[in-house]
Amino acid sequence: MHLLHELVRNISAWLTPIRKNTTPAFWLPFLAGTLVAVFFAYTLIPGFSGYVDELGVTGASETVRIDETPQETETNIENHTVKSGQSIYTILRAQGITPLQIHEISQQLKGKFSPRSLRPGKAYETEKDLDGTLLRFSYYQDRATVIHVARGSAEEAFHAEKEMKEYSTRTVALEGMVEQNLSTSLSARGRAGLLPGMKKLLSSRVDFRRDIPPGSTYRVLFEEQWLEDSFISSGRILAVELTLAGTTYSAYRYMNAKGEEGYYDERGRSVERIARFAAPCRYRRVSSLFGYRVHPIFRTRHFHGGVDLAAPTGTPVRATAAGKVIFKGPKGGAGNMITLSHPGGYHSQYLHLSRYAVKTRYGARVKQGDIIGYVGSTGNSTGAHLDFRIIHNGKHLNPLTQLRKTSSRIVVKAEMANFLAEVSLLKAKLDDRSILVAGSGETTNAPLM
Repeated sequence: MHLLHELVRNISAWLTPIRKNTTPAFWLPFLAGTLVAVFFAYTLIPGFSGYVDELGVTGASETVRIDETPQETETNIENHTVKSGQSIYTILRAQGITPLQIHEISQQLKGKFSPRSLRPGKAYETEKDLDGTLLRFSYYQDRATVIHVARGSAEEAFHAEKEMKEYSTRTVALEGMVEQNLSTSLSARGRAGLLPGMKKLLSSRVDFRRDIPPGSTYRVLFEEQWLEDSFISSGRILAVELTLAGTTYSAYRYMNAKGEEGYYDERGRSVERIARFAAPCRYRRVSSLFGYRVHPIFRTRHFHGGVDLAAPTGTPVRATAAGKVIFKGPKGGAGNMITLSHPGGYHSQYLHLSRYAVKTRYGARVKQGDIIGYVGSTGNSTGAHLDFRIIHNGKHLNPLTQLRKTSSRIVVKAEMANFLAEVSLLKAKLDDRSILVAGSGETTNAPLM
């Protein structure tokens, strides 16, 4: 505003001699037109108003400064067992939580956990700050489910979260001959869940509706999820071979020296196109694009370093790619923010979050698709949305363009010996009769990896 007042004074001084020689019919419209021009300059010219992006960015060519600030403070964690007669209420009251807070927690738990399900002998865990204030209560409901009630600090409200534990993974093999069709053959062995993965890896070379006649053979090495002695589901395929009329089509999983996983044929050529970045959340629409825009609050034109994805408050936000948490905390107009670092000089940022996932801590490693936070409207925001950003070597990239990009790989010459050794190992496991699942040999019950 100071700049605007100074400009008006200068214009008035310049017009003083003109006013003496002109009539009001001339200078009043002239002055009005000048003020309109100043207004449009103030709102449309980047940087004229002095307002910049939530993270201080003024233009697409500006180098981005990536903050890396540990936000976690030391806490005390204790393990307990539910005693006879205890309830959620009595446990939380003993931890210093007020009746009003417990009521709010009960509302949060609806649809996730019934307080009546609390059972004597079950384990629970508490986490407190150094002042003894409860930050987290985690109840181990069963061998696969943990209920978390947590907050970031004593000043924040509690939020409830239901965590499903990871299952144990076993490597097994399946082989067989197609009698009617491949789907029927897999279903007869209780492994129909393998079909989508096989299609994904081989459909570029095999038409699964027409090219697999009776008499075709297949071999699949894959992982299964087990919870103790209970089979849960078929998991990731490690190797697949499909033989049609004497020709074998294959795909083998291999991780290169950069830590990138992919599937290749025996000659080291990729059999899939890979998305580097995955969508960070389920969203209704893109409410603001990447680039210059008029800010929805300040009504000024400025550079926007991300895309705004409109979604309801509480929508899970997921890591767009595997990486490491290097920033978690409030960041001015960006509100609650998370920054992840990724291989190759890439960073991703997630702004305006309502809260963070329990396991999202500074320095934590995350996989692509892991929940790291939840959509909100903190900071400079007019409604619930995720401001999602991708940065490469300090420069903002258009996230929507990056989400559409795919690539195919080949095994580089320097790694070919390692790749061939891995393929030989996978083939040896395919030949191992001791890990064949029911329907093609003896079932294994022992973890092999």
